[in-house]
Amino acid sequence: MEELKYDIQKLSAKEQEEVRKKIVRQMKKHGNAKEVAEICECTVRHVNKTWQKYQESGEKGISAVKMGRPKGKCCKLNPEQEAAVRKLITEKNPSEAGLSGYLWGRSEVSEIVKIQFGIEMPLSTTGDYLSKWNFTAQRPKKKITVKTRKK
Repeated sequence: MEELKYDIQKLSAKEQEEVRKKIVRQMKKHGNAKEVAEICECTVRHVNKTWQKYQESGEKGISAVKMGRPKGKCCKLNPEQEAAVRKLITEKNPSEAGLSGYLWGRSEVSEIVKIQFGIEMPLSTTGDYLSKWNFTAQRPKKKITVKTRKK
C-alpha cells in the first residue's frame, strides 16, 4: 500500500475539516472515491465515510467538532466536596481524621472520601484529583544519626 502524506487522526480539528471539505469538492468533481483518495492522499474508506456524512447532513456533518468529554462533567466530586477534602488534607493528618497513619496517600484520601461522602473512588482517580490540587508525593526526610565509636 502506498504511504499516505499524513495521518488524518493526528491533524487538528480544523485541519481535519479542511481535508473533509477538499474530499467533498473532489467527489463533486470526479465522483470516484479511489481517485479522490489519491488526490487528497487519504484512504478510500475515509473518502467514503466523509462523503456519506456530507450526503446525510451537508456541511454540518463534516464540520470540526470538539472531541472528548467536557471539562467538569462526569466528575466523582463536586467543587464543594473537593474544597472540603482539600481543607481536611491540609489541616489535619490521617490519624486526626480518624484513619491510621500520619501521612496522606492516595488510599487514605480515597478512604476519607468514602467516609465523608459515601463515594467510592479508585486510586487512579484519587491520584488525578491530588495532582489537580497540586499535591505531590513527598519522601520523608532521612534522619541522620551520628554513630559513635566504642572504645
